[in-house]
Amino acid sequence: MEEFAASVVQLGQEIYAIDQQMVRSFLIVGTKSALCLDAGVSKADFTGLIRSVTDLPVSCCLTHTDGDHTANLDSFSRIYIHSDELPLLKQEQCAAGAEIIPVVEETCFDLGDIALKVVSCPGHTPGSIALLDEKAGILFSGDTVSYGPVYLFGGHRDPEKYMKSLLKLRTMAERGIFNTVYPSHNICPVSADIISDLIECAMGIKDGSLKGRPAEMGRPGTEDVMLYTYGKCGIYR
Repeated sequence: MEEFAASVVQLGQEIYAIDQQMVRSFLIVGTKSALCLDAGVSKADFTGLIRSVTDLPVSCCLTHTDGDHTANLDSFSRIYIHSDELPLLKQEQCAAGAEIIPVVEETCFDLGDIALKVVSCPGHTPGSIALLDEKAGILFSGDTVSYGPVYLFGGHRDPEKYMKSLLKLRTMAERGIFNTVYPSHNICPVSADIISDLIECAMGIKDGSLKGRPAEMGRPGTEDVMLYTYGKCGIYR
């Protein structure tokens, strides 16, 4: 596996990114515990990076199980994952004896002065989730929302469910439940307005009004993948 240097970047008073060249995990630190959201794209001293920020107890929650989010799962003794994502979790990536705990919609992580609620948003993968800090108006979106390009090709992707998830998230944003998005890729943070561009992109792919171009990703099995763009957003399909 290719190795990417990891660094800690403070994004807010209690929010840190463990950044590995535009693939980032998040460390959210409360008054009584901390949560690491995802586990990186390649092996790194995640324990050391986390301990450079906090000595509080730390668990890991996965937004989904794609390999660029799971490389350091063996750093954690407690791992939270959506129940629909469990079949895709590679047990050999986890530490021996690690506790694997399923989560569902509305599962809440109480870190002290920070509460993070699970928002189910399948499509990118069957059990993709985001985490919502409603008090701060922040959505930690995993791969569901970003300038992308968002991967919707290959196994386990479901464009119809992805569209429903985007519509659900846009409704939440329109109701003022969150206004800022912290994605795992590309620019961070971004405005919730990005969700509308992703919806237009997904709709344009579905109805044929958007024309794609070869993605030219240079990896086996991606020769037929097309890149579709709308506004600043993109989707690989």
